[in-house]
Amino acid sequence: MSKTRAEVKRIEQETLATFQEEIPSIYYSDKSEVDYQAYKANAEQMYRYHFKFPPKMFQGSNLIDFGAGTGENTVYLANWGATCTLVEMNESAQLISKDVFRRYTNNIDAHRFVHSSIFDYTPAPDEQYDIVLCRGVLSHTGAKEEAFQKISSLVKPDGYLIFGDPNKAGGFQNMLQRYAVYQFAETPDEMVDVCEVLFKEDIDRSQNFVPRTRRSIIFDRWVIQRQDDPSLAEIVDWIEQAGLQLYSCYPGALLPVFGDSVHHRPRHDPFKHKELLTIPELIWMLHTDEDAEVISSIADTAKPFANALETLSSYMAAFSKQSSLDSVKFAQYTQAVNATFGQLDPLQHFKSKLTGFLQEANEFIQLVQVKDLDTLRSFVCSANFLFQGACGVRHIDIIVHRPC
Repeated sequence: MSKTRAEVKRIEQETLATFQEEIPSIYYSDKSEVDYQAYKANAEQMYRYHFKFPPKMFQGSNLIDFGAGTGENTVYLANWGATCTLVEMNESAQLISKDVFRRYTNNIDAHRFVHSSIFDYTPAPDEQYDIVLCRGVLSHTGAKEEAFQKISSLVKPDGYLIFGDPNKAGGFQNMLQRYAVYQFAETPDEMVDVCEVLFKEDIDRSQNFVPRTRRSIIFDRWVIQRQDDPSLAEIVDWIEQAGLQLYSCYPGALLPVFGDSVHHRPRHDPFKHKELLTIPELIWMLHTDEDAEVISSIADTAKPFANALETLSSYMAAFSKQSSLDSVKFAQYTQAVNATFGQLDPLQHFKSKLTGFLQEANEFIQLVQVKDLDTLRSFVCSANFLFQGACGVRHIDIIVHRPC
């Protein structure tokens, strides 16, 4: 390991103590079956349409979930047909996971619950799985790359790893928040109070979208001391070193510049261009407004080009021996495409936003160092970009395949 075993264990115990005080993965286990069904329906949409991994892919599968927590993100996979092994080092969370499986499956004895950390888990000889799951865990370990290599080694040939973690750039705003919290607070209770003062709206929004207690949100984002988020480039390197191939990710990370057809040989791996992955990461860093608003605005600016390209391509469509071509019209249509494309810049929204965002980030750092909580709160409330809306895209999910 890049860190000593003792250092990894120290971080592990520190993380365990934090999440024993406030379990971060309680979403519906303290509520009704109606809440479970709503959560499950949202998960099905996520897996089917965003991960491109529909529920039927779990049917008859053998699955292991590392850092399974309360089992609330595993039990619906069991109901989609997976036989599950849940590995969790927090015994309090695992007690809840067993109860969740009793309540929402009719075959709890088919599933296995293992009280262990990732590094302490000792697989049997030749132990491998159709699906390995690990979401929101590795950033909290003392050796994230080594943890990835361990869990990925358990993926069968033609099997999948479903891996999710915060992103380094997408979590940039969260790191600025953590910097501020630690300047004003020492103990977890003090951190809770400071977070409520400085970032109340952020907590409100998180609680509205994910049904957790405010205290568990604060512990999960600010009190927890190990939050070492990887970049996309790091993860792509891990995947390559493990002999795996990237299958899908959400949010998407590929720019629409790849054009080889399905018949092209050899097939090119677009994720090899790691430099291009920084563009979506910058968008995740700046993310404050919902996609519906941002994408609608970008789509409006693309309408002149869309109309010009449609006119040109339609003019040449279905061309045959009986067709005729007016070279004057053709020249007009090509000029219109060229002119409107020159005016099109889908990244302009983010270019304009970046300058103000970075200016506010620098001002925030300066105000934190003054150590006036009321002034800092006023700044957070008046900011145009920083800590507004989603405060960045923290969690990224990546589906990885092991070739046969």
